[in-house]
Amino acid sequence: MDLKYLSDAKGTITGVFIPIADWEQLQKQYNISLTTQPDSGAQLQQELAAVLKNLKFDEAA
Repeated sequence: MDLKYLSDAKGTITGVFIPIADWEQLQKQYNISLTTQPDSGAQLQQELAAVLKNLKFDEAA
């Protein structure tokens, strides 16, 4: 998985870019749906946090 970290001007990591092919695989593997609901932003954030926590990758890559 070729993750790219996004950072602000101070070098603080503010996000992660996941290539679409990898994202689609994660959606299938962890049954992540993107249905639009009033509180879907918080739900999606929790789902993504769980997925990234469970991923095993080499951060140096």
